[in-house]
Amino acid sequence: MTVFLKVTMTTLLLLLISFIPFAAHAEVDWEISSAIQLDETPIDVARAQGGELTYLLTDQAKVLIYSAAGRLVGTIPVDPSVTDIAISTKGEQLYLINSQRKTLKTVDIDFIVDFNIAGSPFLGPADAKIVVAVFSDFQ
Repeated sequence: MTVFLKVTMTTLLLLLISFIPFAAHAEVDWEISSAIQLDETPIDVARAQGGELTYLLTDQAKVLIYSAAGRLVGTIPVDPSVTDIAISTKGEQLYLINSQRKTLKTVDIDFIVDFNIAGSPFLGPADAKIVVAVFSDFQ
């Protein structure tokens, strides 16, 4: 074989090898960060962007709302035919999806918090309701 032929065959062989796909293998490091024992069977789960709350659709037609610490902070009754849920980015709306009926319902979410005002000065009725507005998205 001539030198030219050897170089040409070697070049072709290298080109062919470069087109062979190689499978990459990577290891995954994982650990369970939390676990909650449930009384109902979960169907779907959604979490808002901040991750403070987790919304869990159960087979008992409820959406259970858990804090990041795993404490149940609220329950929303839903239609038994709801098949999936999703949450808006900031967590202010819950989307109830019914695949069989082809419906999407939007639920606005607000949390009611009791404040202990015992011994605090006030003006007006003692049982008057208040609204606390949190502006967290201004610049």
